[in-house]
Amino acid sequence: MGDRNAPGAMQVITTPDYEAMVIGAHPDDDDFGAAATSALWAKQGKKIVFVVMTDGTEGGEAPGVPDPEFMLTREQEQRMAAETLGVQAVEFLRFPDGHLVNSEAARKAVVRLIRQYRPRVVFTHDPTQHFFAPDPNEQPNATGYLNHPDHRATGNIVVDALFPAIGNPRAYRELLAEDLLPYKVHEVYFFFTGQDNTYIDVSETIETKGKALLCHATQFGPEADMVARIRERAADVAKEAKKKLGLDMQYAESFRRVKLYVPPEPKEEAPTEIK
Repeated sequence: MGDRNAPGAMQVITTPDYEAMVIGAHPDDDDFGAAATSALWAKQGKKIVFVVMTDGTEGGEAPGVPDPEFMLTREQEQRMAAETLGVQAVEFLRFPDGHLVNSEAARKAVVRLIRQYRPRVVFTHDPTQHFFAPDPNEQPNATGYLNHPDHRATGNIVVDALFPAIGNPRAYRELLAEDLLPYKVHEVYFFFTGQDNTYIDVSETIETKGKALLCHATQFGPEADMVARIRERAADVAKEAKKKLGLDMQYAESFRRVKLYVPPEPKEEAPTEIK
């Protein structure tokens, strides 16, 4: 990065507009990853925006459904889920599902949206998490699963957009003409991670998360009890928070939190002398 005090230097904006931007690979990833926290913050009057990287067209078991029809159906499901959560906006970038790569176009699209919404916090996939698997010696009959390549690609795209491009006035200079100025995100919360260090008490919004996931009807049959499933998982996370950090929660969501910018403390004004 260059000299911030050089002649003609453009200052980086550090004051957020939105509280959070959640960036997931597919419709429903934002909900699985951070829906309860999003609903909680929205309930507190904070502005949240969801971003979906891909068109979601490979997320089904019926190959005969045309891609454009399936894409629009899944986007409508995501809008309904966001409305359930109180999320103010949803953005669809429509990169090909199952084939997402860390490309110039993808990074620029993310830079554009972050400069537009200026979130204090960005939630996204942990790009370092390639698989989730229990120890076969401890659980010989349990199976693990491989993390979707679109999940890892999304995490890498977001990380590479966050630095240096979002805060660099010489990166994507054509965006300056659209008044999309350099900005600094304060924190990143990675979900779907094995390195959780932050737990959020979502006891009052865990039911809302389950209801939001039920909006994704193409993904779950009518017999799916998503509320019970999500409640069970969140209870396990709360137990983990108790064990690791001594936190008492009924239901929790967990993240790998990374601070990128800490605003300076406001300077106290000197008391006015009264004569």
